[in-house]
Amino acid sequence: MHEREEIVVPQEAANRGHILRGELRSADVKIQGILAQFSELSPHTRNATIFLYPTLGQAKVLLEARSPFSFDGAMTMDGHQVTHYSSSEIWLNYGSMITFFEMRCYTHCSGNLVDLQIKNYPVDPGPNPTNGSAWFVTNGCYLLRFLATPSAEELRSMTNRVERPPRRFSLSNGGVAEIARITARHSRKAEKETKQTAYAIQVGDIKDVANAERDVSGLLILASLASRERSHFGYWSVREPTGRNTQNWRFGFGRWPKRHRGAEPLIRMEGCCSGFLTSALKSYLAAPDSSPVDSAVYALLAMELPIETRIVRLFTALQAVLIYALSLPSSTGKKVHELYELFEKKYPIDNSDLWPLTDGPGLPSLNRIRNALVHGKVFTARGDFQLLSIAAENLQWFLERVLLATLGWEVHRSEVSRKNLSKYTAHQWTGAFKSLKL
Repeated sequence: MHEREEIVVPQEAANRGHILRGELRSADVKIQGILAQFSELSPHTRNATIFLYPTLGQAKVLLEARSPFSFDGAMTMDGHQVTHYSSSEIWLNYGSMITFFEMRCYTHCSGNLVDLQIKNYPVDPGPNPTNGSAWFVTNGCYLLRFLATPSAEELRSMTNRVERPPRRFSLSNGGVAEIARITARHSRKAEKETKQTAYAIQVGDIKDVANAERDVSGLLILASLASRERSHFGYWSVREPTGRNTQNWRFGFGRWPKRHRGAEPLIRMEGCCSGFLTSALKSYLAAPDSSPVDSAVYALLAMELPIETRIVRLFTALQAVLIYALSLPSSTGKKVHELYELFEKKYPIDNSDLWPLTDGPGLPSLNRIRNALVHGKVFTARGDFQLLSIAAENLQWFLERVLLATLGWEVHRSEVSRKNLSKYTAHQWTGAFKSLKL
């Protein structure tokens, strides 16, 4: 009786789907042959749970282990395909305890997943298709909503108003991305039918899966920049030429903050959304490393940061984008005013209507404000917060203009043109410039 391995599976497990056997690992332990089950998954799943059903021996090892864990397991379904599950980061919530002689064990426990990959391998693969394809499910932002929603003129000319031709964008290696709106399956909550709307990016002619993922990530970075609100994909499915199908999830995103109240999308003029994404994506993908653009967009969208931290982060992003635009090594020792002088020669844009980036001694230029904050300056005088807020908005506009020029887009066709900025209070910065004391 002491050597008998008992597995306690709760009754509710019958409604969760297949139970598979796999290996659970952490930095300290490796548990082979443990039974596992995943919560119901769909492309719109925001969070997922893994349920573990250990034997008594496995439970004893699990009791002493600490998260995070990784999991690998497989199962064969109907003799036609092998399905492999893997997750690289799992945080366990230990469940019900039982006592077996002097050993305390868990009947089962659950855990939260950070990622999950499901691969389906056909046992008897058929003829190989020419190229692979992928399907990315993203959250909405202004640019995606604009591109996926037919205009009034398009609706009048369409015979079937349910569908519209998707917008297409060229990716590297010959891939083509199409943007369309999708509707999640209906669910019933409090006896009221609800719908969830998301956006899909279908990519065809894939020759390299990792390259396609990078391209779509770049497309969403640029869509986020143009929308001034974050877009990302938490699910993507890839069909490879070998017939293997892979589903990928990234969990724990939650809901990203919406665009700051009162702010307009950066690109919103009629006909500009598609043109901007086409032009900017070409420039973005042509660069060997566009991570400075990514970092700059993240800095622009981090509106929740304290104003002092936001100024420092925006200025750091500006410096990185200037280096990127000039194709200089990241280790260059040039100061920001030197970088900007070189940038103006290559990209002639006029920023004279904004708070000065650099200026004479004693004047509170954006560079001097940033340096003061980095060296521990604390602004405590009455009205300093408002003055710093005005400086931060000007720094934001400065960075957005530099980004647009770098990506090959004309500033006057954006929300940060001199004409469009004239309606904002922060554009009248002269009084704040004279009042802020360093």
